[in-house]
Amino acid sequence: MAVNIGRGDNGTAVRFGSGVGHEVERVWHLEQVRPFLENPDSGGPGLIARFYGGVARIQERRVWERLHLEYGIVEIMPGVVGREWPAFPGHLHRGPQRTPFPAVLEVLHGEAGLYLQKDGSFDRIHEASILWLRRPDRVLVPPGYAHVLMNCGTEVLVVAEVHSSATLVDFDEMARHRGAGYYLGPQGARPNPHYRAHPPLRELRAALMAAPGAGPQDLYQAVMAAPDRYRFLHPL
Repeated sequence: MAVNIGRGDNGTAVRFGSGVGHEVERVWHLEQVRPFLENPDSGGPGLIARFYGGVARIQERRVWERLHLEYGIVEIMPGVVGREWPAFPGHLHRGPQRTPFPAVLEVLHGEAGLYLQKDGSFDRIHEASILWLRRPDRVLVPPGYAHVLMNCGTEVLVVAEVHSSATLVDFDEMARHRGAGYYLGPQGARPNPHYRAHPPLRELRAALMAAPGAGPQDLYQAVMAAPDRYRFLHPL
């Protein structure tokens, strides 16, 4: 396993294993996620999320580069932000020429809600779904689906992600609408009035969105053991 769950050097729940490094670390504080909130004046944890990108064992970094894939770790704090669960801001994965890209997520620790949204035209939503996830669920985020990852539990949520190294993360559309089509929290789901139309919010079982390579290996090990299964994540 590339990471362990425990108290890290910076006070987080992520502790990197021996010989494992990361190239990027981005921190999201409450002030930075206000454009995505139901109530932008909401109180909540000062630190919302961290993302570690380019995580790899030193001797395997060249393998990831040849595959044009990247392994990352998302960490989201517990609590509430107003009436919402803390979340990594909603976004869409795109490639060059705005090509929609997929991703694979795996829960390493905690309880997650994964909201998936397929946008239509003229500020309408074509599909809206929610999945409830916990370790060791591993799911596919299909290309063209914006998504929001939320911490629905009482402990820090840690999720691994694999996507193309050419992925560009597009936050603009959801920020323009002040978040996703539904605001989600302990009190349930509320339609976001900044969209013109909302389809019913569907609950999906994790098995329906299962990613390839399910088995005893974690996501990092699964990619190293059978890289051809994950080449679809870099559709160039």
